[in-house]
Amino acid sequence: KESMKSENSKVMNLDMKPVDFELYDNLFKAMSMKELNTRIEKEKIRGSGEMDALLLEKYRRFIYPFSAFILTLMGVSLSSKKVRGGIGLPLGVGILMSFIYILFIQFATMFSLKGSFPPFLATITPNILFGILGIYLLMRAPK
Repeated sequence: KESMKSENSKVMNLDMKPVDFELYDNLFKAMSMKELNTRIEKEKIRGSGEMDALLLEKYRRFIYPFSAFILTLMGVSLSSKKVRGGIGLPLGVGILMSFIYILFIQFATMFSLKGSFPPFLATITPNILFGILGIYLLMRAPK
């Protein structure tokens, strides 16, 4: 048989405000860098599971602009080859490599958010691998 006992209430002071309980449905992309850093500091104190998503967004802002350079490097090195059939094959290979690059970025992002892959490595790994590939293709390209 179950029973319930009533006791005196206990007052606890929590270092939280009602605004700390708000849900942010991935609004990190709309935040300024200052707001994002403030949010990261708050999440360090709270210890919630949004920390990886916040750090991933912070690192993306610094590292992803280099992706335009990497894709340009690969595109220039592929387009410099003269093939007999025209530009169709190098163009197709370049588009395919761009899709693979974007797919690799998405996989690294998901591994960071859902797995145990660190956010910094998730943002820099695709750029390093495809940057090396772009330099290799550029070195093999006809001058």
